[in-house]
Amino acid sequence: MVGIGIAMYTVHRTVEKDLSGTFIKLSDMGYRGIEFYGELENFSQEKVKGALRVGNMALTGWHLDWKRLHKEAFSDTVRYLQGCGCDMAVVQCLGGKWNVGHDQNGECEDRWLYYAEWLNQVSGQLQKEGIRLAYHNHEHEFSLHYHGKTVYDILYENLSPDIVMELDSGNCIEGGGDPLKVLEKYGDRTIILHLKPYAGQKGFDVVLGDASDENDWDAMIHLSGTEFEWLLVESENRLLPEMENAARCIGHLRKYL
Repeated sequence: MVGIGIAMYTVHRTVEKDLSGTFIKLSDMGYRGIEFYGELENFSQEKVKGALRVGNMALTGWHLDWKRLHKEAFSDTVRYLQGCGCDMAVVQCLGGKWNVGHDQNGECEDRWLYYAEWLNQVSGQLQKEGIRLAYHNHEHEFSLHYHGKTVYDILYENLSPDIVMELDSGNCIEGGGDPLKVLEKYGDRTIILHLKPYAGQKGFDVVLGDASDENDWDAMIHLSGTEFEWLLVESENRLLPEMENAARCIGHLRKYL
């Protein structure tokens, strides 16, 4: 059975107050893995390993700024991840309103083709260290088009099959995409699905599985021929306390499993 985990951004404020205690509570809810988020300097390796151990949680990966994988920082990043037992580095964002890698003046198809080439190179370097690479999308990869193709297609038509596709479903919908169609198109890749609730009028302030949630969870999770390495709940709901939100999301998710 596919592993059910949580992206730490869902509970990042709670984690800042009590790392180990939060992991224990998440485990009690039924989460079996956690994807870390945040600057490496904010977490000692021993505290990370200790929290994972007491919470009986697997470390599914770590969301990183792309600069962490450039030459000047690459070795330190690798050593840190290896020391935590983390075998997945996730590039959390490129482009978009955050201007990661380029601003709007630099937005063009060639920039994304460059990113694909860079990601392929980094993936090869990481594999030598026993670490895999994944890429996480935001909305702009689906709202931006060049020659009839979305940026998402431009990326994944040029990325090595070794690079894990971390599809953020809510971000996909926000950008005008259909996560089910994305999964149908790229279902032969290794996939981690970010289960992000999204509703048109409410935006991300919705619990997974609510009536207004536009994700077709049943169809996505049970899509024939698609195997997920992890299903990771990532909810940005600001209307509920973080842990209550996490509990409600996994409670609704169980209906589809």
